[in-house]
Amino acid sequence: MEEIIIEALERPKKSGKFKEQGFVPGVLYGEGIEATTSVKFDALIVRKLISHHGSNAKVWVQYKGSKKFGFVKEVQFDPLSRRLLHIDVQMVAKDQKIQLHVPIHFINEDSLKVNQLEFQIYKHEVTVTGDMTLMPEAIEVDVSTLALGDQITYADFKLEESLVTDDLELIYGVVNHLKVLEVEEPETDADGAATVEPALVGEEEE
Repeated sequence: MEEIIIEALERPKKSGKFKEQGFVPGVLYGEGIEATTSVKFDALIVRKLISHHGSNAKVWVQYKGSKKFGFVKEVQFDPLSRRLLHIDVQMVAKDQKIQLHVPIHFINEDSLKVNQLEFQIYKHEVTVTGDMTLMPEAIEVDVSTLALGDQITYADFKLEESLVTDDLELIYGVVNHLKVLEVEEPETDADGAATVEPALVGEEEE
C-alpha cells in the first residue's frame, strides 16, 4: 500500500469562521488520540489527496513529531463554490476493523447503447466492514458485458473475503431497455411546410 503522509498543524480553538489563507480546518480523533484535536492542513495537499485517493483516503498523519495511521472520515465542501470547508481524520490501528462507505464507479455504460440498453444506478456507495488495510478507496464495476435484466449486487464487487456487508442482497444497479424520447413531428403540406390551424376570431390561443 502506498504510504501517503500529510502534516497536521495545531489549531487553537476560536469562535467564528476559520479564515487562515491556504489552510483548511480539521480534527483528529481515534486510536492514540486522547481527545478530539483541532488541527489545520494545507488546503492544496488535502485537495490533491481527495482527488487522487478519494474521500476515504488512507493516510499517515504527521503531528507534533509523531506519525499515526488513519483515514479520511468526512470531508465538507461549500455546496455552491465547492470550496473545501473541513476534514475529519480518524486514527486507527493498521489491523483495526472499521466500517466505511466505499464509493462505486460504474464504467463503460455507453457500451450498452449499441444493444439498445442502459444501466440504471440505484446506489453509488456500499457500506463495508473489515480490516482497514484491505479497504478499497473505491470500487470499479465494468457494465459493458451485461445483458438485459442483469443486476449488480455485493458479490460483483470481488472484494477480499474478510470484507463484509449487511446488504448482500441489495441491488446497486440493473440493465434496462434504453428509453428513447419520442418527439412528434409537425404535420406538413405538400410543399413540406408545417401546417398550423388558424385560430378563430375571438378564440384565445392555448
